[in-house]
Amino acid sequence: MNVLPVARLTFKELLKEKSFIGLLTGEVFLLFISKLISNVVAGDTVKVAMDFSLTFFFFTVALYSIFSSIGSTFRDISDKVIYLILSKPIRREDYVLGKFLGIVLAVGLFTFLSFFLVTSGILIMSSLAHLYVPHIVIVERIVVVSIFIFFMGVFLSAFGVLLAVFFTSQILAIFSGIFLFLVGLELSPVKEIVTSSKYVSPLNKLIVQVVYYLFPNFSLFDIKDYAVHLAIHIPLTYFFLVFVYFILYVAAVLAVSTFIFDRREL
Repeated sequence: MNVLPVARLTFKELLKEKSFIGLLTGEVFLLFISKLISNVVAGDTVKVAMDFSLTFFFFTVALYSIFSSIGSTFRDISDKVIYLILSKPIRREDYVLGKFLGIVLAVGLFTFLSFFLVTSGILIMSSLAHLYVPHIVIVERIVVVSIFIFFMGVFLSAFGVLLAVFFTSQILAIFSGIFLFLVGLELSPVKEIVTSSKYVSPLNKLIVQVVYYLFPNFSLFDIKDYAVHLAIHIPLTYFFLVFVYFILYVAAVLAVSTFIFDRREL
């Protein structure tokens, strides 16, 4: 399988994109916003700043994953680069897997740099805070949150590649990716509300449960409360089950992407 040349080309291309530096710069600006918001809230200002900072971190990685995965694939097609790549001894499935691997490397680097910026910002805000009882910032917990955010970015990138090979309109693919992400974030609360309500019919409850397990659930990767609230402890079984869910779902999405792209006319 000749996936590495495509992965290297994709990774280098994404590092040159303005969105990479632009979103990182925007993240620094959002850290200042988090600090300003925490100043007008009564109570533990560090906890509030951490909550907003990690939320911005989560959504920034999500946006980068969507734009990089969809934009890179569509750019190859629109700029006719895909024909040059496929003229080499590279099969279509190699292209899809290589493209995905290059995007994962870029998302990983973006997540690492974001982690460094956000953690530095949180530690600075914590040192500048004047609290009667100082809020303890455990960097190891932020590392765990960042790993889950990286998994979310990879998960979303797999769907980005799928949408890019399925749709012929880049704008439609991007809006579909954003819609998929936002719906996937709200699955857990909707399921809890519907299943616990006595006014919802058993059939509708069953439908919601089926959708909950089949639709990509991005809320599983949002564990920022684990870093913000030190009293929260997440069992190891949760990490293991989410990882298995992540691996199986990504593999299935890539298989579907390969199947569609292999039969698509360019």
